Amino acid sequence: MSRSPSALKEIFVYFFRLGLTGFGGPLALISAMQKDLVETRRWMTLDEFSRAFALIKAMPGPIAFQMAVFLGRHRAGFAGATVAAVMLNLPAFIAMIFLGAFEETFVASPAIRTLLSGMQAAALGLILASTKGLFWNFRARGRFWSIFAIGLAVVYTWPSFEPLFIVAAGLISVVLAKKFVAPKIAFIPLVGLSRFPWFTHEGASTAVIVAGSWWGAFGPLVWNCFKAGAFVFGSGIAIVPLMENDFVTNLRWLTHEEFMNALAFGQITPGPVVITATYIGFKSLGLVGAFAATIAIFLAPFFHMTTWFPHAMSRLSRQTWIDDFILGAIAVVTAAVLTSVVSLATGSSFSWIHYVVLALSFIAVLLAKAPAWVVIPGGGLVVLLAGIAKIF
Repeated sequence: MSRSPSALKEIFVYFFRLGLTGFGGPLALISAMQKDLVETRRWMTLDEFSRAFALIKAMPGPIAFQMAVFLGRHRAGFAGATVAAVMLNLPAFIAMIFLGAFEETFVASPAIRTLLSGMQAAALGLILASTKGLFWNFRARGRFWSIFAIGLAVVYTWPSFEPLFIVAAGLISVVLAKKFVAPKIAFIPLVGLSRFPWFTHEGASTAVIVAGSWWGAFGPLVWNCFKAGAFVFGSGIAIVPLMENDFVTNLRWLTHEEFMNALAFGQITPGPVVITATYIGFKSLGLVGAFAATIAIFLAPFFHMTTWFPHAMSRLSRQTWIDDFILGAIAVVTAAVLTSVVSLATGSSFSWIHYVVLALSFIAVLLAKAPAWVVIPGGGLVVLLAGIAKIF
């Protein structure tokens, strides 16, 4: 581990560039990190990287973000983790604020509204195709599909309790596998916490004061974004059903149309998909809301990667119950994403051409591995041209 200015500069430059050019989803970002930082720059061994990646996939939160923070911490400690986290998200953060600020100007034009509606349909097709990455490793497991079927009914009926159902399904899966071994890691998160500034007496007092002053105005925004980052397993698409229920159905801070735009914009910007939270925060409470939402959704994953996870990694890799837990959790996440896509599609003023675009984007991503930054604008253009030709 190096804390030299040169190491921090290296982290700054690399992750800013990755955040600026990192299209293609979490696996594309992680593949780039492996090639550039492990195989070329030798920041760690391939075995260490592979073990960390396998465990991070079994944790809640955005996978690519957590991998970046883990690598930054390994290279240059807490400062390196912070620089990696900020730089990976900064380009997309700026882009989402820009898109949010000018959304009203965009939608004032009928042509732009039509273009955006096509992008929304394509984004739903992409999200639907992305569920393959969630369930594919479990496709031959009857237990997965049993929990998935129950999850469809449960999440559809009580969407607000999705995080609870996810954790409960994971625990049920462990019990059903008859492999339950009482985890011996319950207190691992406490290892070395005194070395981090927010766990000192002074730091804790300051945190309480700051949190108290913010909570009245930003409590629901901060809590719902934190909840999405802290409890939702799988890739960034897993936050879609939870945030739709929180910000559209319950709080009514966003219209259905605004949320659909957030999904489309989040897919076409580089970096982690959960940067959608920035747009939601901006549309809800302005620039300060954008900062609050972004910090909140990444806070729990950042905490994990900078405190207990690096110390517990070797012990975690020996736990036999982790695979069974993640099977159950991902089954409910997959069910929630599917119900959310259906709800968003049927709740929109889609015509037949929108459903065609949804289906074509689904096929393009699933079979041709087409990137989001091509599929989503392409879907918008198809609907726009269809509108010009007046065929729908």
